[in-house]
Amino acid sequence: MKKIIYITLISLGFVFISSCTKNFEDINTNPNFPDQAPLTNVFANVIEDISERFGTTEMEYAAAYVGHVTKGTYTEVTTYMGTPSSSVWNGSYRSTLSNANYVLDGAKEEGNNNLLGATMVLRAYALHMVTDVYGPVPYSQAGMATEGIIHPVFDNEADIYNDLLLQLDDANDLLIDEFSNGYLGDGDLLYHNNITKWKKFCNSLHLRVAIRMSNVDEAKAKAEIEKILSNPDKYPIFESNSENALLGYPGEDWVEPWTARHASIGDDWIAKPIVDTLLSFGDPRIEFYAATLEDGTYSGLTVGEDADTVYSRVNDLFVNNPTGNVYYLKYAEVELIKAEAAMRWGIGSAKDAYETAITASCEEYGIDAATIATYLEGDKVAWNDDLNQIYIQSWEAWAEMRRTDIPTLGPAANAAHTGHNRPPFRFSYPDTEKNLNGNNIPTFVNEKDNYWGYQVWWDTRTGVQ
Repeated sequence: MKKIIYITLISLGFVFISSCTKNFEDINTNPNFPDQAPLTNVFANVIEDISERFGTTEMEYAAAYVGHVTKGTYTEVTTYMGTPSSSVWNGSYRSTLSNANYVLDGAKEEGNNNLLGATMVLRAYALHMVTDVYGPVPYSQAGMATEGIIHPVFDNEADIYNDLLLQLDDANDLLIDEFSNGYLGDGDLLYHNNITKWKKFCNSLHLRVAIRMSNVDEAKAKAEIEKILSNPDKYPIFESNSENALLGYPGEDWVEPWTARHASIGDDWIAKPIVDTLLSFGDPRIEFYAATLEDGTYSGLTVGEDADTVYSRVNDLFVNNPTGNVYYLKYAEVELIKAEAAMRWGIGSAKDAYETAITASCEEYGIDAATIATYLEGDKVAWNDDLNQIYIQSWEAWAEMRRTDIPTLGPAANAAHTGHNRPPFRFSYPDTEKNLNGNNIPTFVNEKDNYWGYQVWWDTRTGVQ
């Protein structure tokens, strides 16, 4: 696993005293505690914030919603008791976005275009994730408390998504692999100052944003994807697993989020939907996702039920791996986006992209070429010009399952709320936001049982409740 460098917020410096009449404030400024943190350190903090927050939230909530990981004893979260965690909201606005804006302002002032562009990518990523969790959110005025904006307006999702595309376009133009264009410093925990990879991350994220809006603005989505894929010189994208956007943890005092959570609670089981699907597909990745029982078989736990008998645990690769990774975006996902674009709009070869995606995903776990080839020839996997084949292979994100309804899952067993035929649609807004900024929350966002009601903009499913 990739090691990273710790960043300290203490910078070294010297005080030069020119005369006894030198300004008193200058003389009494401690160089070891500067008034402003170095930009590269704050940049690192933005990366850390995003990784910790979304990595932990995925394990506690989204992984159960999509039928990957569930709880066997402490089922309050998986059965939707109480309100959603407010950490995504509070952390994103109070820390991530405020710090990102600080770096953006500083990078502009210094003329550091590469730091500016990379931070724009991170800010777009964070806001993209936030709007996908909640729907309409503060965007144009997000993270501007230092400028006196403490009651930010909520922007609608269409405006947010269209601006995200513009921001990513601008970031791509700013990212130029020349030292004179700026240096990211030791705070670049993702790519360690490889600007070409940042550029590829930027444009790969562009593809994700575009495909996600494709059911509500197909013309725009198609045009954006065509723009990226038709001009690889201007818009390079991921071309191998070595370019995946990820944060690798060093272990010891700083442990990967899933492992950290499992170490404190230890109540994580592989869920029945993913186990049953992997087994029926003959998927070789199952041995990396799930731990076997004593007889060498696998048994997934139904989401919402107690582990009152023997079920498979989540593999140690995910929950007992201090030096594991948090992935922002993978090459395999990019290839699946290309496959969908080819299937829907004739942009490239759907079969080639589909098979490349599966191969890349399997290779992440070191699965050999012969095993992958056999899997690709299986009855349920061999390419058959079916869009749903792409969607089932994209079964890694709560957002994608809400967009495609593939796989079609019901709510958890023993759910605290009845009358629903799908897992949660979204998180309800935190009570603090309702109390302090309630006048700006759109009235059309109806919330039911904390997790249902309003469907986010790109969730066009019908008959769901």
